[in-house]
Amino acid sequence: MKVEELVARHLSSIGTQEARAAAKNRAGSGSAQVTFHMPKTGQLPGRSDVISDGRMMRIAMMFSSQDNQSEQLVFNGKAVDTNQLGLRLRSPLSAFVFDHVALLQEGLMCGTMTTAWPLLDLAGRQPKLVYTGLKKLEGRQLHELTYRPKKDAGDLQIALYFDPETFRHVYSQYRVVERVGVGEYGRPTQANPTGTNPGTDTFYRIEEWFDDFKTVDSLTLPHAYKLRFTREGSDPPTYICEYSISLTQVLHNQALDPKAFVIQ
Repeated sequence: MKVEELVARHLSSIGTQEARAAAKNRAGSGSAQVTFHMPKTGQLPGRSDVISDGRMMRIAMMFSSQDNQSEQLVFNGKAVDTNQLGLRLRSPLSAFVFDHVALLQEGLMCGTMTTAWPLLDLAGRQPKLVYTGLKKLEGRQLHELTYRPKKDAGDLQIALYFDPETFRHVYSQYRVVERVGVGEYGRPTQANPTGTNPGTDTFYRIEEWFDDFKTVDSLTLPHAYKLRFTREGSDPPTYICEYSISLTQVLHNQALDPKAFVIQ
């Protein structure tokens, strides 16, 4: 299958060209949950907002806890920002997204839940797409499409997956290997001026699953979302956390407050 055919079938799975073009912005809201697996365990309920306007987007998950823990990931059309939990610290997920801005700048995170989804605007994004065939993931055969932003995204590896029957986007995976003593994009650091690899690497992976597709304003969109963030290594130690969103309301072409794309 050619890339053009896969993309065309995928876009048709969302809706007609007229229906896709009519949705200028999108506001989704519902419940959220975070589950910690390593190094600590626990679970927190909360609420979610997934808001987008063209390429601008906001993913917010507010959890019920004494320290008002939340995840807020925002692209305002110019810059990416994520919230801090206190003492100028970010959660592992927020820190990763803050360091790898292509995830939001390209509109990749949350897939077709947002109007920023890059396959809706390939002419504007001009990524390098490579179709690599059917791959078996968790017992499912899925079409794999690798995505490389036009602007340098460093070592970030991006793969998008599509159901072979419906051509809906159902899974994404983002991977980075951070080499010890090597800065972003492989640049040497002060502690390791040669840029060599003297120790154990750290592996980062974000996985996104999409389900519960429903039709809203003639568009078929996922209402269930799960994100699994994994960091594997010895320093910092292994960290695994899962986030889930269940949208109960999705609205189009709303009068959005400009502050929607500012960290609250």
